[in-house]
Amino acid sequence: MRDGCRSKPDLRYGLAEELWHLYHAETKRQFAQRLRRFLEWVDIRPLPGAIKQRLLRLRAKSPYFQRAYDFPDAYRTSNQVDRPMNHLDRTLFAMQGFHGNWRSAERSVRAMALLFNFHPFCRKTRAQKNGCLCPFEQLNGFRYHDDWLRNLLIASSLNGRRPLPKPPQTN
Repeated sequence: MRDGCRSKPDLRYGLAEELWHLYHAETKRQFAQRLRRFLEWVDIRPLPGAIKQRLLRLRAKSPYFQRAYDFPDAYRTSNQVDRPMNHLDRTLFAMQGFHGNWRSAERSVRAMALLFNFHPFCRKTRAQKNGCLCPFEQLNGFRYHDDWLRNLLIASSLNGRRPLPKPPQTN
């Protein structure tokens, strides 16, 4: 819709405002009512055909959007999944995909995930998260060391933990 409204910024801002109002409904009933009102608003407005069709498709998708209200503590957007996946996609594109066998590809993705979990937050994010340095600390509630690389090395080794029991040797 954004691309279809490039030449009409007033229409784009009006649609965005209406859609955000719809998005911020607090209950299923309120969402359904706001969607009905929004679609009535769309019907009486002289909108370009392609934009009008896309907006009217929301009617059929309403039950899917309403399912989000069954889980009040859940996020309504997929940003927390999309952003790391976009990062992974860009990295893989820059690497020109995988080379070698399945095992090496799996190890590459695991290494990227490990680095992603220990990458330091920027200064602004650290301030918002009360000094939290990285996703590992955010998830676990502690850090081994203030330096991100040492934190990674300690967490990925058995340093600080008892070694795993060795299986009995048979001769």
